[in-house]
Amino acid sequence: MASTPATKTQQARTLCEKGLWPETLKLARQWQAESPGEAKSFFYEGVALAALGQFVAAETAYYRALALDENDFKTWNNLAALLFDVLNQPAEGAKCLAQALRLDPGNKLGWANLASMHGQLGRHAQALECAERALALDPHMVEAQLHRARAAQALGKSEVVREAAEALSRVPPEKFHRTR
Repeated sequence: MASTPATKTQQARTLCEKGLWPETLKLARQWQAESPGEAKSFFYEGVALAALGQFVAAETAYYRALALDENDFKTWNNLAALLFDVLNQPAEGAKCLAQALRLDPGNKLGWANLASMHGQLGRHAQALECAERALALDPHMVEAQLHRARAAQALGKSEVVREAAEALSRVPPEKFHRTR
């Protein structure tokens, strides 16, 4: 009996959780041979290739996944991180994350990450806007408050910096742990 896409997805997820990257890659490629139109097989190929340091090949795998399913948040998100952090294409990475957030506008961590990307690109007005989107979803999100303050400082908006500092003083101590 053939495995279903859900079964393959679970197998790939389990291998990823264990950090078994060569096995994940092998599974993804077998899956592609069996079901060449299944976007998730290319997504997991990209995940494995990135973990193995084969970044250009990972980029190609993510683009192949998106050609089959352009509405997958995780693929856009992973491609964004790869482009921004590894492949020295930060503007393209920010575009990919913006696309991911069009698919899932309720993703507070995505908005905070996009605020960070825009800030690093010197796009402080966009960084401030993204930080505020994250804070609308979670007013106690420390990273978003910090991105908001940095962007406001760069824009000369001292009142917004002061507001961010005051907001951080009201954040419960347990919120100062990094989000995953």
